Amino acid sequence: MTTKRAAAILFVVLAAAAAHAQPGDAAPAGHDTKFFLADASRDNRLNISGQIQFRYQATFQDDDPAVIGADNDVTIGFVTRRTKIKLDGSVISDRLTYKVTGALSRRGGAFGLEDALMAYELNSDWSVRAGQFKAPFLREELVSSSAQLLAERSVVNETFNQDFSQGIEIAYASSRVRTSAMISDGFASRNTPYNLAGEADVALTARAEVLLLENGDWKRFRDFTSWRGSKTNALLGGAVHWQTMGRTNPAGPNIDMFSATADASVEGDGWNAFASVVWRRMDSAAGMEFDDLGASVQGGVFVTDDAELFARWDAVFADSDRGGAGDTLNNLTAGFNYYFVPQSHAAKLTGSVSYYLDAVSDLAGVVSASDSVPLRPDANEGQIGLVLQMQLLF
Repeated sequence: MTTKRAAAILFVVLAAAAAHAQPGDAAPAGHDTKFFLADASRDNRLNISGQIQFRYQATFQDDDPAVIGADNDVTIGFVTRRTKIKLDGSVISDRLTYKVTGALSRRGGAFGLEDALMAYELNSDWSVRAGQFKAPFLREELVSSSAQLLAERSVVNETFNQDFSQGIEIAYASSRVRTSAMISDGFASRNTPYNLAGEADVALTARAEVLLLENGDWKRFRDFTSWRGSKTNALLGGAVHWQTMGRTNPAGPNIDMFSATADASVEGDGWNAFASVVWRRMDSAAGMEFDDLGASVQGGVFVTDDAELFARWDAVFADSDRGGAGDTLNNLTAGFNYYFVPQSHAAKLTGSVSYYLDAVSDLAGVVSASDSVPLRPDANEGQIGLVLQMQLLF
């Protein structure tokens, strides 16, 4: 989708929102953490928000002509990592809500759909939503890219994450416990027709979370940061996922996948810690079985009211039966955040350095090199990546 077409769609949506207002009504509009349009009752409301992440990245690695070409051991440059526009709000009543998110690709600028969902609050505890969104699996993936502790999610997350799925989810939430279950077309099934060979025949995902202390606030766990002055609390979570492919669509691969994850978050007065593990089994019709693991630990602490230091270790442990020269990729990252707006991710400067201890080519088929992490193709150990990022939310 071109940028011009995306702008036209946005104009039509705004015009439709304005049409909800009755003649003579003073339809409110303004900014209350988000720009919005609404009718006089505010039952019909459209919020408009967005995200920009602009980076300077550098990768340093040993020359390896067989993999990356001679004399190409340094890669540097600027990139617009994320540019997103989000529309969300309510229709008819505040119990019926929607969200549409579009992102402009850092490769060519094409406009692509991410979230496209409608949700209904059945009562104070139960809700249901349908459309395209992220399945309730890895917590690191469920936390918005705008609210991460580091500039980028871990290599473990990029290897095992659920991305966007198309399906229906039912959720329960109380003051201390929340659960959700989803039936979908499987992990990474965004923007796909029902007969696409690459999506699952059927997929089931379930997640449960519990707040350990009574002063629980679900909103504080929308990010990984804990501001100074915050009360201590902890969140435990876990999820399972199963999907099968290639049985109702013979053009697709015949593979079953089962995944499970567990995570823990602890946040206090200006400090935070998070740890997670994930396991995935892939079974093919050819009799091949692979079990891959991932683990990550990260934490941060404020050294002033506006400056935060962080560090992370994460590792992917590939099944040795895959036949690679090695089966482990360990990664270390450390850096800082500077918040220009107190206790807000709205304007944030992030800098980090990552050290990849093992050769990414040893885990071919499990871990892929990525310009977002950043992690370049390399058959040598000891790759280094630098990131300096400015984020602006509006």
